[in-house]
Amino acid sequence: MRLRTKIIVAVSICVVSFSARSLQAVDLTPVMYTAEQPFGGLSLTYDQRASSILEGDGILGPYDIDPSRTVWLAQAPGYSIYLSWVYRIAGRGFFKVQFVQNALNSLSPILIFLIAGAMLSWRVGVASGLLAAIEHHLSHISNFILPDSISALPVLAGIYLLVIATRLHHNSYWVWAGAGVLLGSAAWLRAQTMLLAPLVAVVLVAIAARRLPRLKRALLLPLACLLVIAPITIRNYLVYGEFVPVHIGLGIVLWEGIADASGDRFGAVPLDVDVAAQEAVLYNNPRYGSTWSSPDGIARDRDRVRKSLGIILDHPAWYAGVMLKRMRDMVKYSAHAPLIYKIAQTRALQRTLPVRPEWESLAGDDSSLTFGRAILWTRPVLRALQRLIKEPMGYFILVGTAILFIASWRRALFLGMVPIYYFLFQSFTHTEFRYTLPMQYFLFVLAAIVWVILTGWCRTGLRSLSNRYMKRANPARPLENRLLSQ
Repeated sequence: MRLRTKIIVAVSICVVSFSARSLQAVDLTPVMYTAEQPFGGLSLTYDQRASSILEGDGILGPYDIDPSRTVWLAQAPGYSIYLSWVYRIAGRGFFKVQFVQNALNSLSPILIFLIAGAMLSWRVGVASGLLAAIEHHLSHISNFILPDSISALPVLAGIYLLVIATRLHHNSYWVWAGAGVLLGSAAWLRAQTMLLAPLVAVVLVAIAARRLPRLKRALLLPLACLLVIAPITIRNYLVYGEFVPVHIGLGIVLWEGIADASGDRFGAVPLDVDVAAQEAVLYNNPRYGSTWSSPDGIARDRDRVRKSLGIILDHPAWYAGVMLKRMRDMVKYSAHAPLIYKIAQTRALQRTLPVRPEWESLAGDDSSLTFGRAILWTRPVLRALQRLIKEPMGYFILVGTAILFIASWRRALFLGMVPIYYFLFQSFTHTEFRYTLPMQYFLFVLAAIVWVILTGWCRTGLRSLSNRYMKRANPARPLENRLLSQ
């Protein structure tokens, strides 16, 4: 594919992606700033932390605080830093955040287009980019004031650098180091990607034809990733005197995940408020009842890890089944997010719930939704496309995986590195679909393989039918008759 064509395709994918995400932003307007805003409690804490950064408390939070006050360890710091940048440039407001976030997230389909195009074929690349641009989960969750959707961007950029190094033969040590930096920066947004770089390095060495030269470069991935994460870890040790790589929270997701899978069988509880109340009684400390993360959040979370691992080790077969169920839910495309609303549904889009007191000053400015409202006429087309790709997605991923492994197991493992990581590590803890967005882009490449094959069959079939029709309409005549007629 020529460079000019790539640019045209990339811009087209970006426009489609931004349009779909902008329409989903309009659909969410009735619940924004209300108690029904998706994960509004988490959004509030990110917003408060971003505001504190703007007030001069430092990008990694206050440093001169009581070490028992561990509320600042509840989340990775990257998204609050990102919010503070948006607030500084565009002003504080969730609709503005959605606009900027949707624009940035529209770069991710371009990256998967380039990755799939270079690894497989440009037809598969185009199909992959369009699937990622239109798919309703990616479009809907892009509008949450959360780091889940934007965390895919550095992961995709890092993998694309590895494509440049391994497939396009720009095998500089700097390219490998840059990939490690990008994979490490994703952990600033969501800490579950912290171990992705080591797994990627192992896979890349395993599939290499010459392993020793590959090993020398692949070691840069975890090393660069470690250096990028190190400032967070050092800051946590200096402030709290404990080794906390990014943030606390492994214990609570394990404990709540066990509760979701087992009910009250092991005494686990499924909600943050329930965990806090349970620990207030367990440790005989009423202060623990306010939140799971503070005070003494480090020690409390480590206790949860110990309790959870004890249950898992005592019931390994049961927990293996739990992990398999979670893996299945990661590719359940019929749930977790709505399609773009119909035009008739948009007429009823009005806020009926009261605005939360913390956000009353922000709720009036919705000028960032202008583009989404201006493209109302595209709703039927994009909604129909979302429904078309949603129904067979899971089946196409399975078929595409089989086809690619038969054709080239090395390329299959390369494209499967990120999904393998999420299937193994994310399924071990509490799982929600929004946590898995980075891996979805790579699964869409597998589905795109099937779409391209089906499209090719349809094109061949139509061409065959057209040729038959032309022969019947213009039957062949002897050569002399044709010469006479001329």
